[in-house]
Amino acid sequence: MIKNGSYLLKKLNKIKFSILFVLISFLFGCKSVPQKTYVEPLNLLDNESFFYVSIPSQVDSELLNRILVNNIQSLSEKDADLISSRIQHVYCGLIKNKQGTQIQASIKADVPSSFIPKIFTKRNGWENNPIQIQDSEQSYNCYSNGNINISFPSSNIVCLGRGMQYMLNTYDVLSNEIPAEGDIITNKSELPDDLYNYLLNANDEIRFFANKPQSFLSVLTGASLDLKLIQVYGSFVVDPKHESQYILDFHFDFKNEKYLRAGKGLLFLAFGLTNGQIEVLESNKLVVKGIKIKKEQLYKILTIGA
Repeated sequence: MIKNGSYLLKKLNKIKFSILFVLISFLFGCKSVPQKTYVEPLNLLDNESFFYVSIPSQVDSELLNRILVNNIQSLSEKDADLISSRIQHVYCGLIKNKQGTQIQASIKADVPSSFIPKIFTKRNGWENNPIQIQDSEQSYNCYSNGNINISFPSSNIVCLGRGMQYMLNTYDVLSNEIPAEGDIITNKSELPDDLYNYLLNANDEIRFFANKPQSFLSVLTGASLDLKLIQVYGSFVVDPKHESQYILDFHFDFKNEKYLRAGKGLLFLAFGLTNGQIEVLESNKLVVKGIKIKKEQLYKILTIGA
């Protein structure tokens, strides 16, 4: 009995040792799947657009629906509602030329991977043309309907529109970088730091920036205003008293003080302003606050229909 007990004890010890060895080998000997570094969607935009806009979803969900429905053909309003309900923030840039308007958007969202193949099908007019990353074996699915491209490089980013190769190349590089210490978001895009930070920190308002503001103002006012501007930027929120309109604040940077004085009078006429709404900050910088416009006017600027 003692012999058998001793034999059994040795057997149990061997089993324990084997289990311990397997666990140690698994923990220290096996390579784990590398985790992708979080990529801030704003970092994926290039610097070629003439107009940039930063849209937090909580400010105006209707605006997000319009962007989706009017840029993604065959997308029903029901599906647009489902997608927009999972969007947290949209960053986009627009280019206007003789061929029309081109959009480039990088969207922070949570779109289930199971949802993608149900919507972006051949039956709905979509073709999957994977994009190969430069100097890499990595590729990302890219769906095209002949008018617009869309890709889902991660579970929390949607890329839409022009410059898809650039956006996916940038995403791949940034997602494989060693993450910085802390939660500080740094500018790794082509955008100037001041513009980047301005768009990034739009939390409770929609922010825009126009570095070629002439066409922007023409669409907004319905008049051809030659104001000699360098740039225009500002923000808008939905009017709490009238949900069909926005309240805007503008910052106008004129070429010099002479043009500011002349432009100030034109702005009075174009927007029907009062003295209390205009403030001169510097010799060439003018701030206009509290302008009320219909939503459809802004939708036209974003070329998403009325």
